[in-house]
Amino acid sequence: MKNYLIFTFIVTTIIVAGCTGGDSASGKIDEKILADLLLTNAVVITSNSSVSPCDAVAVKDGRILSTGTTEDLMTLKGPDTEVLDMNGKTILPGLHDAHVHFESGAKAVTQNLSVRFMNLEQILAKIEEAVRISPKGAIIYAYHFNHAYFKDKKWPDRFQLDKVAPGNPVIVTRVDGHSVWLNSVALKMAGISKDTPDPQGGEIQRFEDGTPTGILKETAEELVKNIAGPKMNVPGAAGGNILEEGIKYANRLGLTSVTTSGTLDLIDRLNRLKSEGKLTLRFNVWLPIEGIQEYLDKGIVMNQGDNMVKVSFLKIFCDGTIGSATAAMFEPFNHRPDSKGLLIHPVEELDALIAKAHQNNWQVGVHAIGNRGVHLVLNAVEKAQQKYGKKGLRHRIEHSQFVRDVDLPRYKDLEMMPSMQPTHCTTDLLVVEDRIGSDRARQGYRWNSFTKKGIMLAFGSDWPVEPLDPRRGLYSAVERKNIQNGTPEQGWFPEEQISIYDAVTYFTLGSAYASFTEQNLGSIEKGKLADFTVFDGDLPAMAETRKKEILSMPVFMTIVNGKIVYSAQTQK
Repeated sequence: MKNYLIFTFIVTTIIVAGCTGGDSASGKIDEKILADLLLTNAVVITSNSSVSPCDAVAVKDGRILSTGTTEDLMTLKGPDTEVLDMNGKTILPGLHDAHVHFESGAKAVTQNLSVRFMNLEQILAKIEEAVRISPKGAIIYAYHFNHAYFKDKKWPDRFQLDKVAPGNPVIVTRVDGHSVWLNSVALKMAGISKDTPDPQGGEIQRFEDGTPTGILKETAEELVKNIAGPKMNVPGAAGGNILEEGIKYANRLGLTSVTTSGTLDLIDRLNRLKSEGKLTLRFNVWLPIEGIQEYLDKGIVMNQGDNMVKVSFLKIFCDGTIGSATAAMFEPFNHRPDSKGLLIHPVEELDALIAKAHQNNWQVGVHAIGNRGVHLVLNAVEKAQQKYGKKGLRHRIEHSQFVRDVDLPRYKDLEMMPSMQPTHCTTDLLVVEDRIGSDRARQGYRWNSFTKKGIMLAFGSDWPVEPLDPRRGLYSAVERKNIQNGTPEQGWFPEEQISIYDAVTYFTLGSAYASFTEQNLGSIEKGKLADFTVFDGDLPAMAETRKKEILSMPVFMTIVNGKIVYSAQTQK
C-alpha cells in the first residue's frame, strides 16, 4: 500500500455483507487450492473499500485465501477444511490496540489493587483492607483513582489516607498515570517536605502554608520511586505468568495485536514465549527515547523483528494530562488561572530529541494532550523534516486530545498520525469543561474533524489508564457518552461522533498503518495474515439502533494466523 493512500482513503465508503460474488478485488478464487478454514454466513467488515462485499472468508496456511459469497467459497472446501458457520455474526480484521502499557495492564488485572471508578469512601475502604492483610510497614500501592468520581470532584490529600493507613506508606496512582496521591508516611520516606523544590516538568501540590498535600504531578512522581519496604498483599490477586495471563486476557477481548510501551528485555521475553509456542498476540514494542544512543550503538532499528514481535517507535513526553491539569495549553486552566500546564522538556530539548530520532530514521510517538503541546510537537517535526527530509516515518502524536483548527491540516502536510483513545473522551468529559471551558473543549477528541480532512487515525485504549476492552472504544467513538452514566444524552460535542465503520477502521487498518504492518494486517483481503475478531451479533445494525449494546456484545472468537486462540464455546 503506497504511503499516500493513508491520506486519500475514504473510510466511510467501506461496504459490508450482502455479497455479490467471489470474484472480487481481492483476487479470483483458485479452485486448485483448498482452504484450511472457511468462515461463512457472516457480516464482514473488511476495512478496505476496494474489496467487494462478502459474507465469507477462506484461509490457507495462516493467510487469507479469498473473500466472497458463502456459496462461491464453499468450492474451496476439501476433506480437511474446517467450516465454521458464523450464522450472522460479525467478522472484523483482527483488532489492534495502538497504545497500551501491556505489562502494567497485565499486572493491573492479575496482581494490582485497582480502585477504578470508585468514590473516595470506597477507595479508602479498599486501602484499609490491604493494610489489614499486609505485613507491618508494607508499601500499599493502588491504581486508577479518579477524583472526577468523588462527590466534590476535588483532589484528595494525605490526611485522608493517614486515617486508614497511619503506619504504612501508601502510593495511589491517578487513572492517567500522571499524578500520585501519597500519605504522610510515604512523603516522609521520600524526603518530601515544605522545602523540597518542584522538579523540572513536575509539581508538588501544596497547601497555602507550602506543606505538601500528598499529590505529586508529572516528573515529581520520580521523587517517590525509590522508597523501599515489605511487599503488600493484594486482595484477590491471581498467580501465574503475568505476560501469559495478559495475552490470554487480550485474546478474550478480541485483540490480535497491540502496540505497547516496553524495553529490550520485554522484547527478549516475548521472543521466548514465541519460541515456546505461547505467543498468540502480536506485539509492536515502543522504546523510550532516552535509550536512543544505546539502540544506535547496538544496531537496533525501527521495525526490527517479525510479524509477531517487532520494535516500534521511540516514545517522548511533551506534556501531561487534562485530568491532572498538566497538559500544555495556550491559555490558563479555568480552575488554575496561574497555570497553563507543564512541559516535560524545554522546547529546544524537545526539538533536539525529535530531530535526532528523525535523522536516524526512527519514528517517534510523542505524548501531547494540550493544544500547545500538540502545536510544539508539530513544530518540532516540521523543523526536523526541513533539515533532513520527510523520510516517510509516519511520526505519531499520542493522544492528540486538543487540537486547534489551524493545526489540524498540519498532520496531513507533515505525514503524521494522531494516535487516539476514544475512552479518554468519554471519561474526561466529566472534567474537561470545568478545566478549560466549553469553547476550548470543542477542540477536543476531534475524530470526525480528522476524518473529514482525510487523516487516518490509530485507535487504542491506553490500558491500564482505561480498560483494555475494545468494545468500550468502539462505543465511545460512535456515542461520545460517559459509559458509567450515559451522559450527555445527545453525546458530547456530537459533531465529532464517527460511524462504526470508521471506528473499526481506526482500530484495524489505522493501527496497522501507524506500525508499518498494513501490508500484512489491518484489513480482510487476499494475501494478508488471517487475523480476525468475531463478535456474536450484527455490529453495524447494533450501532444504528442499539449502540449501548456494543458494550456487552460477546466476543465469539479470536483468530491469529488462521488459528483459533480464543473461542467462547470452548474457552480455549
